[in-house]
Amino acid sequence: MQKTLVVLLSITTVALGILCSAQWQQLRQERARHAALERALREETRNREEQAARARELEARANRLQGDVQEFSAVTSNLRSSESMQRSNATALAERVKAVQKSGSGGGVSGKDMREMVSSMMKNPEMRKMMRGQQKAAVELMYAGLFKQLQLTPEEKAEMSELLIEAQMRQVEGSQGLFGDSEGQDPAQVRADFAQSKKEMDAQVKGLLGEERYAEYKDYQKNITERMQLDQLQSRLEGDQMPLQDQQRAQLLELMKDEKTKVPPVIPSDSNLSPAETKALMTADNLDKHFQWMDDYNKRILAGAAGFLSPEQLQKFREMQEQQTSMQKMGLKMAKEMFGQQGGQTSP
Repeated sequence: MQKTLVVLLSITTVALGILCSAQWQQLRQERARHAALERALREETRNREEQAARARELEARANRLQGDVQEFSAVTSNLRSSESMQRSNATALAERVKAVQKSGSGGGVSGKDMREMVSSMMKNPEMRKMMRGQQKAAVELMYAGLFKQLQLTPEEKAEMSELLIEAQMRQVEGSQGLFGDSEGQDPAQVRADFAQSKKEMDAQVKGLLGEERYAEYKDYQKNITERMQLDQLQSRLEGDQMPLQDQQRAQLLELMKDEKTKVPPVIPSDSNLSPAETKALMTADNLDKHFQWMDDYNKRILAGAAGFLSPEQLQKFREMQEQQTSMQKMGLKMAKEMFGQQGGQTSP
């Protein structure tokens, strides 16, 4: 009987051991499944967080894009309005020129005639309002990149725009000096007044922006022509589905700045020049040299840009260069003829 009991206990012990082992294996499997579920849960949570972050980023990007579209639409509307006003302005100016030619003894338009026409336009309230609208559209186009770069508040942007528009209007008023000195005005005093006006404007901008952003503004102004050219190129390339990448744009701007520094233009596009100083540079000899400089500069830029633009982008850039150069030369030739009639040296 005792042996039977021992055998039964042994069998029971073995059975319990097998049962415990089975339960232990099951527990390990449950723990493994639980760990796997926890990992899956963490992965799912991370994926949802990443998706939420991407959704927020896309929403922010969409909002920025919508803002850019609205801003572009406003600029386009202003430019269209400006274009319409310019046509009216050109018609009125043409009629004024014809009237002067009919009344003049030689049939030509003298510097005095042109000065009087500009003066008359600036004194006319409607004409002045129209010109201000033109300058507003020009400022928005020229300085849109700067406003974004400086991250101006709406209030700062409005104040900065007003300062720039006023500066542009003073440039228009000062353009009368291109057609000879106004009667009763000392040329030296006119130049001094121009310098003082610019100094005051710079002080106002510096007071608005502060030292650091003012330095960015001055650097932007130095290369504003090149930046506008890049904006036009980007617009064309985007329309052809081959936009400039940020690195390409930065490389092209740096190339333009370097080439312009190495070989400066004969006639600089410098807002620091007074009308009298600009007029002094507009000799026939200087204009001919400047035409040559433009051709050489374009060739150097194209040669350098070939290193980082695609062949298709480079071809579009070449086409834009040719169109812009043709228009610039036409305008300079008109200036050449006008200043030549005022006693300047003409080309043979």
